[in-house]
Amino acid sequence: MIIYGSKVAHLKSEQSRRATCESCSTKGSIVFSVFSKHAHIFWIPLFPVGKKGVSECQHCKNVLTMKEMPADFKEEYKKIKSGTKPPVWQFSGLILIVLLVSWGMYSSGEQTKRELSYLAEPQIGDVYEFKTGSSYYSTFKILAVSNDSLHIAYNTYETDRIGDVDKIDKASNYLGEKYAISRQQAQKMYEDKEVYDINRKEP
Repeated sequence: MIIYGSKVAHLKSEQSRRATCESCSTKGSIVFSVFSKHAHIFWIPLFPVGKKGVSECQHCKNVLTMKEMPADFKEEYKKIKSGTKPPVWQFSGLILIVLLVSWGMYSSGEQTKRELSYLAEPQIGDVYEFKTGSSYYSTFKILAVSNDSLHIAYNTYETDRIGDVDKIDKASNYLGEKYAISRQQAQKMYEDKEVYDINRKEP
């Protein structure tokens, strides 16, 4: 279940020296407070969605919202509000999302570089994950490499869940018939997204 909503945080309070309370006629007792409303998900602030404020008389405790304030109050409150910025922490969720997306793009780029290097210089033991014709997923493993060909064994198992491919990548599943494909064919399978991942066990 996704928990989302909004919360209000106090930003700033400033006492007026010239405002006079309409309720008790006390001058200099008005405090203007500015609050920022922010959206959140799982209680993590995402971004601000607006500011609001009130005035409060410290003598009689009369509280007015922005709409209830007299004209001179509104003028002073707007000046305080315009100079009050939301804190950085209210953008923390948005910043986190940007960082995760940036990291994902960087990781994807690095993975693509590795896979292209594996295609250019294939090694025995490289495992190619690919989509089968039946919309399932399986693997094949390189058993030998020649100048223009890859000698491979197909995995005798396949799965309908892309996340379960690593579970069927077992040595005992490559004991079937052996095949040879050209390097150009392997390259085309990768370019056509039929092969979507290449794994190499680094020493």
